[in-house]
Order: sequence, then C-alpha cells, then structure tokens
Amino acid sequence: MDSTKLFHRDPREVPFLRDQARMILVLADESSRGVPIREDDDFGFMAMQFLYKQIQHAESLLSLEPRRDAGLLARTMIDGLYQLLWTWHDPEARARRWRSFAIIHDWRLIQGRLQEGLSVEEVVITQNQLGLNTFGHLHRLKKPKLGSSDPYHRKWYGGTTLLDMADVAGRELYDGPYAELSDWEHWGVSGIGDSISRNDNHLVVDTHSERVAGLALLALFQCLIQTLQLVDSHLSLQLGKKLTRITTDFITTMNSFRQV
Repeated sequence: MDSTKLFHRDPREVPFLRDQARMILVLADESSRGVPIREDDDFGFMAMQFLYKQIQHAESLLSLEPRRDAGLLARTMIDGLYQLLWTWHDPEARARRWRSFAIIHDWRLIQGRLQEGLSVEEVVITQNQLGLNTFGHLHRLKKPKLGSSDPYHRKWYGGTTLLDMADVAGRELYDGPYAELSDWEHWGVSGIGDSISRNDNHLVVDTHSERVAGLALLALFQCLIQTLQLVDSHLSLQLGKKLTRITTDFITTMNSFRQV
C-alpha cells in the first residue's frame, strides 16, 4: 500500500513549511555573520560551526525538495542537532572533546602517510604529539582492540549513539522524521516501494514526494530554530523574543491545519 495514503495532510501545510523554512534560513544567515567568539570558548566555536553547516544543508534541501533525496539532508541536519543538544548538557567537557578530536584526525593522517612510506615533517609530528599529550586521554579507548595500533575512539563522542543523544535531548525528531526517512537512505523496501507505481504494466518511478517534502521541511525548521536558540543562549545574540514569537506562530498555524 502507498504509505502516503495513510496520512491526511492539509494542502496548505507544505507551502507553509516551505515559507517558514526560507524565513528561518534568512534569519540564521543574517544572525551568523560577524559573531565574536573567544578563542577559549569551545562550545561557542562548536555551536557556530554547527550553525554554519546547518545553513548549508538547509540551502541544499530547499533547492532539492520535493525530491526524495531531500530526506537525506533532513536526516543529517537532525544528526547534527542532536550532537549539539547533547553537547549542551555538558558544554565545556563535550565541546572540548569535539574540538580536540582534530588532533586524533591529524594523528591518523600522519600514521597513514608513514605507513605508505611518505615523509611527514618532523615539526608536524612534534606538534601533533604535543596535542596528544594534552588531549589524547579524552579520546582513548578503555580497552583498545586487539591487534590494532589505533588506541582512540572512531568518533569524537566515543561510544555514545544518536539514540543515546536523543534520549537526553528529546526523541521527537528521532522517532518522527529521522525514523520515517531512514528507509530511503538505507535502501529499504518501503523507501523504494513508495517511489514506484504501475501504469499499463509499466513501472513508473516518481522522484518527488510531498510527504518527504513535508517531513524534510519540518526537520529543517526545527533544526535551524533550535540551533539558533542554543547559539543565542550562549553568545547573547538578542534573538530570544523573535525566536519565541516565530515558534509560537509556527505551532499555532500547524495545529490549525490538523484540527478536525
């Protein structure tokens, strides 16, 4: 059965979401310019980099929807939001882990070059070792894998999963858009099946989906506005009242679409 038939949407919903997504993107872009960050403010630095990346994803998503691949961008935006929300619950320690993971990344690049017989400048190795001496313990595995010469976690957040982060930050996006859009990303039968139909014994592939567009735009709006709220809270951008008004108006309008 076509899963879109299981959902009854007000035809005004997707156009409204599209307008709201464009509006919050403009606000995010304007608010992200010229923001001063202290060199020792790891969370401020991280939050701004995540905001910049969310803006890029939002621009791409708006140019892509209503194509189904817009859902892929929505999922990565949700992923980034959960990482930032999880970090916010212990901002100093977790942001330091995120920022210092560049040292682990560089160490792996150095090891890869050396294993291939390529030269690495001694000053680069020395600088990296100094970084490892300071921050390496933040990323070291408690039990390194047998036979592995790499003693560090693969990701900056260690063994924490996205579900763990969602349990801390709230599972609305995880259980909603992120879960529903996963089948298309993972080549599942449902995701592909929703895109095909039969017409005179021929298969017809529809690259567009209003359902995916609605979910993706909803995720875009929530990811941008929540990222802005965190940035504003930490860096005092004076956006609080405006973001509250936008959120209230958004919820009111969306609820009006769903009233029977």
